[in-house]
Amino acid sequence: MDLFATLNTAMLGMYTQQTAISVVANNVSNANTPGYSRESPVIVQTPPMVLGTLTQAGMPMIFGTGAEVKDIQRIRDPFLDTQYRQSNSSLGFWNEVNTQFKYIEQLFNTTNSNGLNAYYSNFWSAAQQLATNPTNVANQEGFVQSAKALIDNVKSVYSSLEQMKTNYTSQIQTQVGNINSILKQIADLNVKIRESSVIGNTPNQLLDQRDLLLDQLSNLTDFTLTNMSGNQISINIGGTNVLSGQTYVPLNFQNVAGEPNAAFVTANNLPVTFTQGEMGALFNLRDKIIPQYETQLNSFALNLTDKVNTILEQSYDQNGNLGQPLFIVQNAAGQPTSLYRIMSSNPPSGNVYNSSAPVGNIFTNLPVSITLNVNGALININTSVDTLNSIVSKINSANVGIEASLSPRGNLVLRATSAINFDFMRTNSNGTTNPVSISESDNGVPGNALLDALGFQTNNNSIDFSSYSNNPDGLEVPAKNAAMSISVNPVLISNPSYVGTDFSPTFNGATGTVGPTGPQGNGGIEQIVALDSDSNPQSFSAYFSNLVSQLGIQGQNATAMYNNANSLVNQISQDRQQVSSVSINDELAQMILYQNAYTASAQVISTVNSMLQTLVSMVR
Repeated sequence: MDLFATLNTAMLGMYTQQTAISVVANNVSNANTPGYSRESPVIVQTPPMVLGTLTQAGMPMIFGTGAEVKDIQRIRDPFLDTQYRQSNSSLGFWNEVNTQFKYIEQLFNTTNSNGLNAYYSNFWSAAQQLATNPTNVANQEGFVQSAKALIDNVKSVYSSLEQMKTNYTSQIQTQVGNINSILKQIADLNVKIRESSVIGNTPNQLLDQRDLLLDQLSNLTDFTLTNMSGNQISINIGGTNVLSGQTYVPLNFQNVAGEPNAAFVTANNLPVTFTQGEMGALFNLRDKIIPQYETQLNSFALNLTDKVNTILEQSYDQNGNLGQPLFIVQNAAGQPTSLYRIMSSNPPSGNVYNSSAPVGNIFTNLPVSITLNVNGALININTSVDTLNSIVSKINSANVGIEASLSPRGNLVLRATSAINFDFMRTNSNGTTNPVSISESDNGVPGNALLDALGFQTNNNSIDFSSYSNNPDGLEVPAKNAAMSISVNPVLISNPSYVGTDFSPTFNGATGTVGPTGPQGNGGIEQIVALDSDSNPQSFSAYFSNLVSQLGIQGQNATAMYNNANSLVNQISQDRQQVSSVSINDELAQMILYQNAYTASAQVISTVNSMLQTLVSMVR
């Protein structure tokens, strides 16, 4: 190998080390650049030369020709990238849910003196005060005004929940635009990356930009990524392919006519489902969590309204007249309604049933054995033993979406619960119905002896729910946002003396009579107070206890899940940084290594130069 070949090898060495030092310099310059991946020169040997030598004639030897930088490689761990994005999607979800639960808890203010629980307590305290002295005008006014304050607060909380859903819908629309922007940028980068890859270059900067965009996208939604030829990628969100190479399908925000908070997202005219990330959280909050609490408010407001009204309307006021309802449910013209409650017409006004007496003693000619089929649950009744109270208990124990109770006179009241969307008719979105079925068989054959005796409207041995529309024994409420339709009766606001406080029946065996006994009568208001009895599992105190418990459990779970996701993201992020981030100390060590090699290569050149001068001098 001649001196000129050696000189070339040394020059390649200098150039290689110089290139490596340039890579180090770039790393140091981008030590704090978001999304930058540390680069490393891939140094390889250049092809060797096969030469003969003077000392070994006929036996050629292989000589190395130096080194070169074949590529500049990004240092990334694809597995950690995948783990990070999956965890980041979970963090995006729980961060939003955890934040919103704090707002929900503040909204209900269950332990605050200005919260819903406090207004409810004030109402019940006012009822107790009225029970102690029904003729006191201040007590009458306090009862009515506390009811107004409670309902106003319920409607305020409900309105705020509705506004939260509107805010989530607006956020969804905004984030759809952000996702589309990210997808477009990735599609543009895919083009540039492919063009660079085709000519043999490694587009590290472009790949870093794309990875940073993918990290941002993972916080908004979960997605599936697939590698394609030419370093391109495809992305699938919610079962829909939204990007393939340089082609992306924009997400569309779709409004629903008449349903502003039912908007959804499509791609290629197909609905896109979001389960993680901020988008998943927004849909979950809007479509599941908030409606859950709205349903509870509807349930509370409707129960309070109807149970209190039922007692007051069967009691007598200070003037000896039947009392006025405390609450009014206003149905909007042309808007769909739900059949929330039906009530048997017997006993009529002025008469009472002894709810503790066997029903066979109340009604004559009843068969001994009766079976009620209540929405699929069989309720067996022995008329010589079972009472109205026990029948109510059996219906409630069946847990079929129907709550039973008795009016002060002993009328059987049936209410649709949230399990059947507060609607005995179960009207669906198409307007068709699938009404609840309550039928009877007497001594094993179809009949309606008990249902008729109670005074229910029947048809073919079953309660005819359709006959309760515009019927005083039925209560129809708005199909949506029922709590917002409730207000306090303006008649009672103007004249609280119309509150029915007096209910003192007189029994003669299993039946009896009732009428006004005088202004001091408090049997009616005492029954309202009893609605909040701690021994009553359906009491309104139990409602608030369950609400506080549910809020606490769900809020704590959201916090715990957020903390777990945050810890996991931080750990994986640290692992990624250990692999991909720039360490100044490590780069300085590499720089010294390359500098020494550069200096050594330069020394070889200097030595070869000296040898060449010697050789030239000898020739001269």
